[in-house]
Amino acid sequence: MNHEEIYRFVERYLLAQECQIVERGNGYLTTKLSVKADKDIGGRPFYWLFQERTGAPADTLTLTFIFDPKLNQEKLASKGELLQLGSWRLHQIFASAKKHGQFVRLYEQVDTSPSTKALHPWLAINYKISLISDQKKDIFYPVGINLVTGYILNQFDRILATYRLTPKIPDYHYTMSPIFSLPSAVKRLEAHIHSFLNTLDDAWAKAANQRLDEEIEIIQSFYVREEDTNQDTLNKRLAEVEVYRPRITVEPINIGLIYLQRHP
Repeated sequence: MNHEEIYRFVERYLLAQECQIVERGNGYLTTKLSVKADKDIGGRPFYWLFQERTGAPADTLTLTFIFDPKLNQEKLASKGELLQLGSWRLHQIFASAKKHGQFVRLYEQVDTSPSTKALHPWLAINYKISLISDQKKDIFYPVGINLVTGYILNQFDRILATYRLTPKIPDYHYTMSPIFSLPSAVKRLEAHIHSFLNTLDDAWAKAANQRLDEEIEIIQSFYVREEDTNQDTLNKRLAEVEVYRPRITVEPINIGLIYLQRHP
């Protein structure tokens, strides 16, 4: 993520957490945290323990986040902090966003209609596919499945971005009963993910195995030259290398039940 992408992400996070944006600038913003956000990213657990026990009025933090490292920080250094990948505060924001956004239920926001209309249920899952060896590459893979028809769509996050969504079902609308249960739908998505993985180029795994095989040869040749070779030590070193054999993991990041009137 570059600094502009981090800016947009943090701004969306703050608005979703009902924080007040006090000031926006080119490469920075100032915010008055909500109670929920302050508890997650403020780094003041003892303050909130005291506040909850005593019932004292809550006074949330006002913070200035700087996103552009090239920004002239002389004007902001006294009151701002740089947010970039690896910074503690940004890590807290990621953790908070993951905690509050793991499961959602949203409805397409449509114009009020005098006649009742149906909303079709979709199960949306954002997967993280990790190609792991002595190096690591993550692939973001959002997918959705219609729980009535079983129709599966890739890049479902981009599709949902074209809809207006709300946590409250619109008036004069009802949700259709799903035909596919959630466990059945998840199995279909897992089969879909498996098919996608079969299309990936495995050159990365072959290259990783080659690097590891070469490292094993170096380790073995080193211990062969040693007169007092300890077999247990050698086995331990070889086991440490084997940990980095190529593998793929698939992890759901967040899940949503999305009810849409218009088919994507």
